[in-house]
Amino acid sequence: MIEKAYAKINLSLNIKDKREDGYHDLESIMLPIELHDTIDITIEKSQKDDFVVCDDYSVKITKYNLVHRIIDAARKEFGFAEKLSVNIHKNIFLQAGLGGGSADAGAVLRAILKLFKIKATKEQLIKIGIEIGSDVPWAIFSEPTVLRKKGEVLEFFDHVAPFYILLVKPVDGLSTPEVFAESDKMENELVHGNIDEVLKAYKENDIEGLEKTIFNTLQKPAIALLPEVENVINQLKNDGFNCVMMSGAGSCVFGFTTNKKLLKASEKKYALLGYQVEATKFLSEKPSF
Repeated sequence: MIEKAYAKINLSLNIKDKREDGYHDLESIMLPIELHDTIDITIEKSQKDDFVVCDDYSVKITKYNLVHRIIDAARKEFGFAEKLSVNIHKNIFLQAGLGGGSADAGAVLRAILKLFKIKATKEQLIKIGIEIGSDVPWAIFSEPTVLRKKGEVLEFFDHVAPFYILLVKPVDGLSTPEVFAESDKMENELVHGNIDEVLKAYKENDIEGLEKTIFNTLQKPAIALLPEVENVINQLKNDGFNCVMMSGAGSCVFGFTTNKKLLKASEKKYALLGYQVEATKFLSEKPSF
């Protein structure tokens, strides 16, 4: 079975208080985009263990990988005994803030539900996902969502803005734990905003309103660790892109435009400069279960 694992951008990201479990409460607008990994998953009745491989050799596939962990969690929840083979074709940039590992885990869980004809509740799926990571509950559904708390509160909404998106990632990535650790050091310097204002502008396709309201609390700490992020932001703004911001914990930067010629010319320009780059748009279909 083939399942697509969709990347995301954080249209805004508010990092709130640290919890007793060491995680932070979050508040974010998560939007799926067309960039995706491809998951090929099959049931292997004669295998003694699950087998997960990836065509990007920089991805370390061990029993602690998110895909292995979500298979184990699904087997425990739903009781199937069969082993699985999973082949991951990577397109989503690594250490980019685009949720690639979570997307793969979410896609594998959707495929498991289809392969074994399992009818699961939203609550069951969120319970499985949050055991694996903060972005995984969202990645299972891959819908426009306001995400709250650790990542287990998902408020879905229907809207797909008609903007093109350019993704530009520096050669170096960023480690999410390191960016959060840096944000803890900069607590009094962090930028916060109003999620409701951002959501209103997005639903109204108001690119100028988004320009004024979007924010990412982790952007400043990420720039402290990797100044090249700020260079990319400034370059995209100078090129004429709107709503230029880092996604998630970075290091990928996105910019919006309604100008397809600008999009294509800039995609070529940044590729020639040695960046990882992708021209894409918001996902217009919901993944099936």
